[in-house]
Amino acid sequence: MTDKEIDGIIGRLVGMSYQEREASACIGAERADLVLSGCAILDAIRNVFPSNRVRVADRGLREGILMQMMADDGVWPHKQAGGK
Repeated sequence: MTDKEIDGIIGRLVGMSYQEREASACIGAERADLVLSGCAILDAIRNVFPSNRVRVADRGLREGILMQMMADDGVWPHKQAGGK
């Protein structure tokens, strides 16, 4: 996504009511109250790490968190760089 696309999406989400976000098939009731916080976090990241384009892949993030939790519990044999 380009900066302009991200700005447009964030603008639309901020302009939506809770009910509109809840009714959105891409957001739903489970995330209608969280999506604006996610927008704020994304904006903060973009301010610290400027980039012309961003690729979004939520699956990779969840898998990374799960792998780290499994490694911490000793049930995932993979060790990451740096010994963690």
